[in-house]
This record gives sequence, C-alpha cells and structure tokens, in this order.
Amino acid sequence: MKKWMLIVPVLPLLGGCLQDSTSYEVSARDHAITLVRNQMFPWSDIAVEVIVMRWPDCNAGGRIEGVNQEDKFTLYKAPDEYPEPIFMLKTGKQVFALSDQSCRVQKFEEAPDELGEKLGTFAEKDGKFQFLAAGKD
Repeated sequence: MKKWMLIVPVLPLLGGCLQDSTSYEVSARDHAITLVRNQMFPWSDIAVEVIVMRWPDCNAGGRIEGVNQEDKFTLYKAPDEYPEPIFMLKTGKQVFALSDQSCRVQKFEEAPDELGEKLGTFAEKDGKFQFLAAGKD
C-alpha cells in the first residue's frame, strides 16, 4: 500500500477548515483594520485575529477566541472623549478598543455606554467574509 493512500480517508475531515480575511481601509491602503478568521479543524472553534495597521508606525493585533462563523463584528469610530483616537469593535457582548496610535487591541472589562459612530460590520455575506459599510449592512 502506498503511503499517500493513508492520507485520502482524512481529506474529507479537512474540508470544513476556514481561513479568510477582510479589511476596513481607514484612510489609505497602508492604514487599515483587518480581521482574519482561522479554524484549523471542522470541529474546532474559530479564532479571529484583529490587526491594526498604520504603516510604518503600527502593525499589531489581538486575538478573539471561540467565535462562530455566523458572528458579526461591528466597527465604530469612538467618541472624541478618549485620550487618543480609537476604534471600537463589538461582537456579541464583547467590545474591544483598537488603537492605531499606541498600536494595541484591548478588551473592555465592561462595554462603554456610547460606542460612537457606526462605520460598518465585518460579516459573512453571500458566502464571503467582508466589510459592509454602515447603511449597506
């Protein structure tokens, strides 16, 4: 028996894996917020990498664990009351602060009352993960 024939029965199990991404362009191609969804196996949870990029000064991110393929991530431009300009990303009851100045992604312990101006939603539409601008989502 050939070694490659041992792999063939496993291939259908890998068919449910997921890896895709989409971005919101803040002001230019080198200034964006990108979400990357990863699922190693069909039975495992999906992890989302949140990447904040303002090249060449900032390229960092954080990870959101245990989300579903149907989960939506709503992006807001935070109110001006914060010490630095930030964006907020909300999924379910979780809210994250995204800074392209200090180059950080941080989870709020408690969601703020005011999230700011809604910019749009990262979601799956027509089988593709994409950013849907406010008013089009």
